Amino acid sequence: MNMQRALRSKPLPMKVLGIVAEYNPLHNGHLYHIDRAKREACADAVIAVMSGDFVQRGELAFASKWDRAESAVKNGIDAVFEIPAFACLGNASVYASTAIKLLAAIGVVDVISFGSESGNIDKLTMVAERLSDSRISDRMVELAREGYSYPRSRAAAYSEFFGDDGESVLHGANDTLAIEYIRAITEFNKCTEHELEVHTIKREAAGYSARFDTSRKFQSASGIRQAARQGIDVSEFVPDESAKLISSYFSERADTIDDKLFDLIRYVLLNLNASQIDEAPQGGEGIGTRLIEAVSRCKSFDELVMHAKSKRYTYTRISRLLLQLLLNIKRDEPGVCEPGYLRVLAANETGRKLIKKAKKNSLNDIPIITNINREANELSDSANSQLLLDIRAADTYNILTMNDMYEESDHVKRPILL
Repeated sequence: MNMQRALRSKPLPMKVLGIVAEYNPLHNGHLYHIDRAKREACADAVIAVMSGDFVQRGELAFASKWDRAESAVKNGIDAVFEIPAFACLGNASVYASTAIKLLAAIGVVDVISFGSESGNIDKLTMVAERLSDSRISDRMVELAREGYSYPRSRAAAYSEFFGDDGESVLHGANDTLAIEYIRAITEFNKCTEHELEVHTIKREAAGYSARFDTSRKFQSASGIRQAARQGIDVSEFVPDESAKLISSYFSERADTIDDKLFDLIRYVLLNLNASQIDEAPQGGEGIGTRLIEAVSRCKSFDELVMHAKSKRYTYTRISRLLLQLLLNIKRDEPGVCEPGYLRVLAANETGRKLIKKAKKNSLNDIPIITNINREANELSDSANSQLLLDIRAADTYNILTMNDMYEESDHVKRPILL
């Protein structure tokens, strides 16, 4: 009897769900994902790794990483860690791989959930496994020489060897990221005893780039941003915290920020030659020459991207390249590699307990940092370079968004604890 009471009183292990996010902005579709994934995975807590001030599409985030992290913790996330700038401006593979490595490195995450257009984990896993076939990578190299963009070459190579079986998932933005998440999780699970589970939820929201449509229950983040820029009320489709941030950004600063960004980009391009541009991770294949020829003819960031865009160079690739040049990110610099630390942006009580548990039991594979002034010296040289890039990205973001350079500095800001 005493033994039974003792067993009943012993706390059960906490199951933790991991999510990769941008929350640009956090909207009702995200809340749906958080709630449903938590229920289906039987999770007790949720940890997110989130893009910082620059996001994967090659844009500035509409609100700072601190504001977006706070909004996330107020709406179902227990702790938010930052995805380093080099990965946020990397291609889908770099972004997904880095995000999964961060979630795994915390040491307390058990299952990772992501949205997908297909909602079919078996099909996504099958395609992810098939993409490891060396014939596909070899064929993609040949197609790239013929002028195919990366997404088109991958879809075409896949179809040549596997036909239409699963090929459709190579065209959805979230399916594409889902495949990269699965590939990264598979690689992690090969070398660990604590395997990560994989979970997906079919997107109920509009497509990744769908326009704002009030007849839909959920809206895409890009649709919400476009609508807000046009002065349309989007408050019905986002939580209160996001609505306030959206109102501040799009009613007061968005156009000015766009102009400042374009001016900085032009200045950077005028001080580089084509070969220097091609040293950036998204550079190469003659894109440097194309940008230099286009910059003097264009009057906006969007016009510059559209001028340089071709069937080989996608809009997103060029956007990311321009921001890599702005932040002086080079392909071979030390910080552009493996994630070197876990930086806490925000946490509630549950999140703080998980972070404390990871540190106390040495579960984390890389350092968890909360105060860069005190902890930067403890990082490896590579991790320190990575951190300096993140600080530079935050400073650049603050210049562009007219935030207080001191108060909003990464040297001053501390994790938001709720």
